[in-house]
Amino acid sequence: MKTFKFLTILRSQFTRVLKIFTSMSSTTRSLRDYTHRPDELFALSDRDLLLLVHGEFSEELRRLNSAYSVGGRKSDVNLQTISPSKILYPNDKDHDEVNRTLISILTLKWIYRDQYNTVVGNQEAGLELSDESFQDIRKFYEETFRNPEELYALMMSVIINDIGKDEGLAVEIANETGEPVGTDNHDMVLVKAVDAGLVKCLDRLTPEYKEDLVRGMRLGADFNFGQLAQAENVPAALETFEIIKGHPRSFKLRFMEQLLDIAGAAGHLDWTGAKKLNQGNYDAYQAVYDAGLGIITHDHPNLRAGYDLVLQRRLDLLRRKGFRELDLNKEDDRALARILCMSSVGDLDTVELYTRAWTSLEDSVKKPLCKALNKDGLNGNTAVQVTYSPALVTQAVDPKGPRSAEEKERSLQSALRYLERVMSAPIDVEGTKSYVERNVLHTLKNVVQTQEFRDDPTILEKAEIPEICFTKP
Repeated sequence: MKTFKFLTILRSQFTRVLKIFTSMSSTTRSLRDYTHRPDELFALSDRDLLLLVHGEFSEELRRLNSAYSVGGRKSDVNLQTISPSKILYPNDKDHDEVNRTLISILTLKWIYRDQYNTVVGNQEAGLELSDESFQDIRKFYEETFRNPEELYALMMSVIINDIGKDEGLAVEIANETGEPVGTDNHDMVLVKAVDAGLVKCLDRLTPEYKEDLVRGMRLGADFNFGQLAQAENVPAALETFEIIKGHPRSFKLRFMEQLLDIAGAAGHLDWTGAKKLNQGNYDAYQAVYDAGLGIITHDHPNLRAGYDLVLQRRLDLLRRKGFRELDLNKEDDRALARILCMSSVGDLDTVELYTRAWTSLEDSVKKPLCKALNKDGLNGNTAVQVTYSPALVTQAVDPKGPRSAEEKERSLQSALRYLERVMSAPIDVEGTKSYVERNVLHTLKNVVQTQEFRDDPTILEKAEIPEICFTKP
């Protein structure tokens, strides 16, 4: 009996030591080591995977702690699980950009492990990513999963994508170069940080993959995939694809990172799945990829044709839901199509809400806004890109929120009146420009996201018009 008890204790102690040894051996392996065995990397628990990523990119994630965020209304789902940000920084508040970025990383795991139900878990009923599209995504990433260097580069790209939102980075760039960063967008800030040698993790890559990532960043500084997917930018912006001609791997890496970015876009509001990677957004991003590839390979006759591919994919989705056909060659239809893309409208009730708001908008606002939304920045036709307009319009309406349809319609019309003022404001710059950029993030955070706006949406109509922050010759 004593011998049996002794053996039981001995076996228990051995098991305990074995667990400790296994834990120690797994934690001493680096992320780069794990990329050679993706089956083991993505078999890690979410917590262990995130801690591993933090161990590799602690400096870059620290910058995301200080990054600005668009905010938004927390999901209605029960968020009892601890957020990714809290896993890494248990004594801190939730850091929005950390959560968004790490949900992008976890989506990579869900893709590898074929966790379709996790990805679509809290996506809105009727708008979910189809299983067929999810399998297409898995095939698209398959080659990267088999290439350790490419997988590591992709994960690095996801982590550093938004560090330009850290205002402290702009200060460091100015100190390093002696030149102020000014009002550059966060993608341009990232490029300037790379040029100043401040993104040191890039040196861990092979020269070829470092060039691929930096080339993709330079593309992103002038051209944002998400902005095209939401018709936030203008056709002239597609000229930037010249940067990436002849570099298909660089383009593919950039696209894969951007698809993961949309997967994590709502990660600060709902970290239980890839809420924004729904069918409508996937179709839009696939259209962006096809448009970009077409321009790179000269399959599209002009930049406007590539841009129209994105608009048409959104309209095709809505037509399958029962919405009427719109003609992109008609100015009124084209303007409405851009507004629908801005808010990623994907269901019949919401498209009808937007249509009512648009058709009943007074002519004194509708006509100049229609004209502004039809400018493409080509052939001397200067256009205006209103950065953060999709977030501003969508959060103003809050289409799935608790207010009545009439209240949402009034809020949308106030947003459109403000958009018209921003897009029609005088363009006081030297020389001919294809397009100029005005950033409405300040208005989004200080007007639209306030209780005062909920009480009286018309206060948005009187909001300040932002200065021009970027010009494109």
